[in-house]
Order: sequence, then structure tokens, then C-alpha cells
Amino acid sequence: MRTIHYRKQCLATAALLVLGQLSMLPASAANFTGNPITDCDYVLEVNETIDTKTNVVTSCEAIGVPPTAVVDQVWINVTGEAGANIMPAIGYTAEGFNEDNWYADSMIIAESNGTIIFDVPEDEYPIPNDFMIQYWWGDIDAITVNSIGIKVVNTATKPGDINDDGTVSVSDVVLLAKYLIEGAELAVPGNADLDKNGTLSGIDLTLLKRGILDGSLNKTPEEITPPVAGGEGFEQSAMEFVANIKLGWSLGNTLDSTSNTANSVYSFETAWGNPYTTKAMIDAVKAAGFNTVRVPVSWGQKMGSAPDYKVNEEWMDRIYEVVGYVLSNDMYCILNTHHDTEWQVPSYDNLDAQKAQLTALWTQIGQKFGHYDEHLIFETLNDPRLVGDPNEWNGGNATARAVVNEMNATALRAIRASGGNNDKRFVMIPPYCASPIASTVNDLQLPNDDHLIVSIHAYAPYDFALNVNGTASWDQGSGSYDIVQNFERLKNKFLSKGIPVIIGEFGALSKNNESERAEWVEYYLATASTYGIPCVWWDNGAFTGSGELFGLLNRHTCTITYPEIMAAMLRGVSSRS
Repeated sequence: MRTIHYRKQCLATAALLVLGQLSMLPASAANFTGNPITDCDYVLEVNETIDTKTNVVTSCEAIGVPPTAVVDQVWINVTGEAGANIMPAIGYTAEGFNEDNWYADSMIIAESNGTIIFDVPEDEYPIPNDFMIQYWWGDIDAITVNSIGIKVVNTATKPGDINDDGTVSVSDVVLLAKYLIEGAELAVPGNADLDKNGTLSGIDLTLLKRGILDGSLNKTPEEITPPVAGGEGFEQSAMEFVANIKLGWSLGNTLDSTSNTANSVYSFETAWGNPYTTKAMIDAVKAAGFNTVRVPVSWGQKMGSAPDYKVNEEWMDRIYEVVGYVLSNDMYCILNTHHDTEWQVPSYDNLDAQKAQLTALWTQIGQKFGHYDEHLIFETLNDPRLVGDPNEWNGGNATARAVVNEMNATALRAIRASGGNNDKRFVMIPPYCASPIASTVNDLQLPNDDHLIVSIHAYAPYDFALNVNGTASWDQGSGSYDIVQNFERLKNKFLSKGIPVIIGEFGALSKNNESERAEWVEYYLATASTYGIPCVWWDNGAFTGSGELFGLLNRHTCTITYPEIMAAMLRGVSSRS
């Protein structure tokens, strides 16, 4: 296995600018322009003043450069006083290069606003070692670093096209195999990293072969899942439609990350420890026995300001791609807005602003996905609640529950008006916090619409399923009460009136008790089946540590980690023909 990224170094120098994961540069590599940064693929606005005691620290990842990109040039724009012996020089150092003579290859900038450009040697790896850019000399105390630009080469992004000939073929397989065995040169290394983990391995080779066989690597997302007009599926009643959904799996802690440090599609998707999503993962989910995938997505940090609230196009395209993985497998897909509690606050103080943002968001989602048939389901909100309130997870208050109704209605209106098949699309609507307790269920008011599904999250019983400090033992005699009570409440409020319910999240976290969890999940799903309620397992990809370990699918190997639990799940839903 060959890595295509390198460990970061920490070099002790004064007054420096650290650019992580770049390269050592020869003396002849630098040139100067008086212009601001132009013609760069990635630009970071810095606007920080540095002196002999302060640093600006950043990295390619922070600038948004994908971990498999080939860096061609580094541009650094600074402002300071100009004139002979006044404007400080810009230099660099790296491990094993200029460490004892770091000022040797610096360049004096003689204008008040200038950009120094460093060329990265062509024979370097896609992401070479760290280096540092630092200023020194001069009669002024400080300079301002305005911005940093990164220019990359081999910007083709067609996955699998390793030899850069525009297609994905057996020749790419041969080239990647030679690279893994003997270190052959790759034309576009980034296109070989099909699992997007920054490392080239046999897994990428397997994914490449599979992509050639099924044709997916030579197709665009639109070609994989072409627009469809929709057919008889939309003509079903909501109850009839939900009967088609047998067992669901969630792509948790992935596209729903809200990292404070991520600023690119890749870094957001992988910020919470899960790998970049591949079609092979979704193939494995289907092969395991699931016919539905819930795709949780956080949108707020990827939206522009009012009044347009424009969603970042690259982010929207990535969501479109992942949804396409699901729908091309003839599976149902639930697409939602997740972990957006920063701006989705069930309070009248915030209602007008969030109505505007909800309308803008669901209008954009609806326009992007409106051509899909009934296999795509929208879910308006996820766990809408008063964060930090003493009753945050226990029903909030009557006002919050009423505002959630208005939030749901706003999102639904935007969906219905967004075109395509969205005027008849099936939409999931949660109560406050998606909770099954009496107050939230009783206060949920559904809009007058016959294509709605109630969305509920039910980790029951709590001490076994969700409490990390609770019991690891499952006792059906004492534990079944909460499960049955939830389903009875949902039946009386919704099912008896022809309104279907989906448990959009359920699961029991691991306490090294696979057999106990297997017994529990079989009972849970068998009971749900008698009520006609399908359930979606919350898989956050977590298998180790002391937190909420709901991992089921190993996304690196595309295998089920707990086969006993999986077998029990299939037995539990077997009564739903």
C-alpha cells in the first residue's frame, strides 16, 4: 500500500507562514508579480498581520485543496511598506531543505502590494512534505498576509481515469496495478483514489474494476440516474407506498457533518471520521438486505447569506451524486436537512428568518431533484428542538411544538412549488424532536396533504438502546413495554387514520453485546412489522470508543461488522411481504 500524502512537520522558526502538505522549493522557483492573486484554483482570504513573534498557520486542506490534488504553484499576497531595505523578504524552509539557512532563497518584494509565486517541482508527489514561508529582514515591524492561492495541475476529476485519456478502461487498471506493485508513475493520481481516503490501495483497484464492469465510472451522475417522469408509484396512497419500504440504513455522520474547520466538500464529508462515500458502499448496503437509504445532509454552513441563501453548487452536486448511488440501485432514498439546529430554532423570535431560509433551501433541493420518481422521499426537518432547553429532548414546550408545525408547513409549501414531481412527492414530517412521546405526537399538526408520512425517532428502551451508561442486557419481558407503547401511540394517532409512519432512526449502541442486540432488534422489527411501520437503522460509522457506537457497515471494507445483528434484522422484517 502506497500513501499519497505525507505527515505534517512542525519546524521551529520565528515569524512564519505554515502551508501544510506542500513541498520544498528550489531557489529558481520563485517569481514576483505586483498583482493580487489571480488564476488560482483555491484561494484563502487571510487578512492577518504577522511580525517576528506571530505566525499565520494554515494547510492545503483548510484552503480547500483535495488531498489527492497535484499542487503546481503557491501564491502569497502581502501588503507592507515598499522601498529598498524596507519591504521584508519572503523565504521558505522544509524538512531537510534550508533548515540551517532558511533565508538563502528568499525574495525581496519592492512594492507595497505584491504576490510571490512558488513553483512546485513536477516530480513531487501529489501532496509533498510541509514547508514554511516566512518573512525576515526589512526596517518595518510587520506585514499583512492578504491571501494565499493554490494552483493545481491535472485538474481532471473523472474518477478512474488514471492515465488521463478521457475514458476509464482496462489500461487504467493495469497502470494502477503497476503503481501498487512497482511504483509506476500515474498521470492523475487523484483519479485513482476511488474511496477518497488519501491513500491508494487494493481497495481502489477493486473499485476501479467494479466501476468498469458496471459502467458507472464512464457515466455522469445524470447518466447513472437519468431523469424520470414518474409513474404509477405516485398514484399509490401514502399507506400503500410505505408498504414498499422494508428496511432502511442511514449514511450517518457523513454528509451531515457541521465541522467548524472544514471548508471543502471533501473535508466536510470526512470531518467526523467516516470515509468519502462510494457507490460500492451503497451496493454493499443493498446486498446486505436493505432497500432504503436515508441520506442525512447538513446545509446551513454551505448556504450563502440572505435573501438568496444560495447552496454551494459543489456541495449540491455531491449530494446529487450520492443520492444517485442509491436510486441507481433501485432503492428508496430519504433526503433531509440534518443538524441545522443553529438556524432551525422552534421559536417565534426566529420564525420569519428561518421560514425564508427553509423556503430557499427546499426550493433549491426541489429544483435539483424534482425529476426523480417516487423512490426519492424528502424529509423536511430532523429533530427540530430547543437546543439547551431543560426539556430539549422531552417535548420542549407547547410554543416550540406549535412552531415546528409552522416550520414543516413552510418546507412543504416550498417543496410542492419547486417543480418536477415535487407536487406529488412523498414527504416525511416530524413532530418536535421527531419524538414518539405523547405531547409531541398529540401536538403534531399535518398540513392538508395526502402524500405525507410521519417521521419518528425511537431508540427504545432508552437504557438499553441509547444510554451509554445503561444496561447491556436485553430483557423482552421488561424492555418491550416502551417499544409497544410507542407503536400503539402512533397507531392511534396516525395509522388508524390512514397516515403512515416511518421510524427514521432507531438502533441500539454497542456495549460488546452483539447477541443481546440481535435479540432486541429482531423483536423490535418484528413488532414494528405488525403495525406496518418500516424502520431505518442509524449507522454513524462508530465502532470504537466510549460514545454512541451505532456502526453496522464497515465503510472501508464494505462489509457488515455484526452479521448476527444483520441476520436478526432480516428475520424481524420477514413478516412484511
